[in-house]
Amino acid sequence: MKFLVYCPLNRDNIATSLGTADYSYYFVMQRFLPLLQEFGEVEVLPEPPGEEAADAPQQGLVYLAFTPPDKAVGPRACPVVPVFAWEYSTIPYEAFRNPSDNWVADLRATGRAITHSSYAAAVVREQLGQDYDIACIPAPLWDACGPLRAQRKQAPPRGLQGLELACKVIDSRSYDISNTAVRPKTGSEGEQARLLAQPWDGEPLAYSFARGEPCPTLVGFNDAEPWGVWSRSGYPWLMLDAAISGDVEIEISLRGYAHNIDQPLGIELGDCTAHLLLTDSLATHRLQMHVAVPATFLAFNGVEKRAVGMDDPRDIGFGLASLQIRRLDNPPLLHSSQLLDLAADELVLEGFNPPETAGCWTAASRCTVHLPRAIAGDITLRLELFHLLHNHGREIELWLGGSRRTLTLDKDTAVYELQLPAIGPTRFLRFDGLGHGSSGEETDTREFGLGIARISLAVADAPQQQAAPAATQARAARPPRPARDEILYTTILNPNDGRKNWEDIITAFVYALRHRPGATLLVKIANEDLDMFFEDIFTFYMRLHPFQCRVVFIHGYLTDDQYRQLILHSHYIVNASRGEGQCLPLMEFMSAGVPAIAPRNTAMLDYIDSANAFLVESSPELAYWPHDPRQVLRTYWHRINWQTLYQAFVDSEALFRRSPRGYRRMGEAAITALQRFCSMDVARASFGEFLARLQEKGEG
Repeated sequence: MKFLVYCPLNRDNIATSLGTADYSYYFVMQRFLPLLQEFGEVEVLPEPPGEEAADAPQQGLVYLAFTPPDKAVGPRACPVVPVFAWEYSTIPYEAFRNPSDNWVADLRATGRAITHSSYAAAVVREQLGQDYDIACIPAPLWDACGPLRAQRKQAPPRGLQGLELACKVIDSRSYDISNTAVRPKTGSEGEQARLLAQPWDGEPLAYSFARGEPCPTLVGFNDAEPWGVWSRSGYPWLMLDAAISGDVEIEISLRGYAHNIDQPLGIELGDCTAHLLLTDSLATHRLQMHVAVPATFLAFNGVEKRAVGMDDPRDIGFGLASLQIRRLDNPPLLHSSQLLDLAADELVLEGFNPPETAGCWTAASRCTVHLPRAIAGDITLRLELFHLLHNHGREIELWLGGSRRTLTLDKDTAVYELQLPAIGPTRFLRFDGLGHGSSGEETDTREFGLGIARISLAVADAPQQQAAPAATQARAARPPRPARDEILYTTILNPNDGRKNWEDIITAFVYALRHRPGATLLVKIANEDLDMFFEDIFTFYMRLHPFQCRVVFIHGYLTDDQYRQLILHSHYIVNASRGEGQCLPLMEFMSAGVPAIAPRNTAMLDYIDSANAFLVESSPELAYWPHDPRQVLRTYWHRINWQTLYQAFVDSEALFRRSPRGYRRMGEAAITALQRFCSMDVARASFGEFLARLQEKGEG
């Protein structure tokens, strides 16, 4: 026997198709291929074969379309078998766009089908007759989970400890959260941000923020324009794909807007903050930084005043065009002292008169000295003045990078020293609030203020820079929390799928375990577009604040090994869906021995029970078929009871902490139930009977 197999998605495009229509059919097909290979030759088609693929009937040829029934058009010369999942109380029986929208007609035309739950099979028979040939064959995945079962038996789950995933991570522990704002933590406090993120491999990173260009996830920015993007908050930031550490050079192109022109801007990366001055047009700045604490955020601070009263009604601070991050093998000496002679040295000065024998006169209330090279560390700033003129008794501000100090000038004092600790990399020194006026000589019309002879920037001895330790080494240095205090709940879902009730999962978890620091909910987002969910995620953080438990969102395609690690580290798998066609993640986790929190509805009726799961109650609710643009109410799904979901979190956490034996029994019950539901033996028997019926009719 030969099987022609088709699925709209394949190995090349599945990583970029998560969350799209019918994306899960690819994973179902992959689970079915070993079963099909036991019964005959298998050919996976890159394109649907079409009705004329085989002109003459071919004995023993069967076409399996892993698609919804309306897309299962195949050769006329062989049996066509739609293999589909369904979770609503009726299948479409009306044509709302095209004739093929009527699944009753589609299935009647094929004469047979395979679905994955007894619920879906009963729905089809209810509408097409009890004698309709539909087989219930879940994806046979139980046997493949055998190694995971063995590993979990040998080593109990550890929660987040030791779990590293190559993906974007949005971790509540990585942010300062209030009821009005969420901003990344900096320095060592933000170290949690890298726990699940892949360490940077050192390859240069380059991004354009122009419209249509791929770039990191942005928070606090307006929509992109052809040249780049404007900020719209006082603390915008972007999320990087990897945890950056070590000696790096940042090359960034940006500009100020309105009264933010000529203002300092801080660039935060991990425990290091460098400062630059915004200009009135796009300018490229190069900043060298030593990042000791791996960081997945690059944030901007200092733009506290946003443009108001301008023609553009948007809230705008500065513009960002491009960003590059490179590793530095030979970092510059940021901790070396500098002595600037304003009379003799060639310096870039703003707001100064030309040099004279004694030094330079300031000529404006704000003056800037651009340093010959970047400087950082604990700095002693020494000013040597040759005249005060209009500044006697005046209080002025000195800015070195982002550090501000107030200084009161006196005509009897020519030398001033200020201690400026922990200065981040910077290349500018600014004087603000200076007095200025005429010299009193009729022949000289210049403005004169402060006479500066020399500026000394002495850097205190600093320990030799060392590259940041590897993530695993840094993590090992922290004392681990006792294993019994760590509990990891995992849920895998597409937030754009209205069935999944992700809001209820998050709110119920936080309200149930808000005072348990060791409790973590990990939400794996199965959708390619993370940006569309950012606002929702941070809204959750703000509305649920304060809480001591941890809520982690991860986004990105997980390799098979990373997915297996997630199963091994998880204590519970969570589902609160209004309906499931079979739910592969729930089946995989439970086949490996992970107990569940889940409702008993639709496909889950076949394998969820009180022995292997904490049950979430649900009841029928009117709904519409998900692909019906009219959204007319022709079916129902199942509305969950939030209170029972909340209680399931409370009870599951208590069981894990208080009764290790009871927790193990639930895991063993999950293994047994899934063996009965989706083992290869069960699938082999069901598929063999299905093929026998085909052959009896002379079609297979």
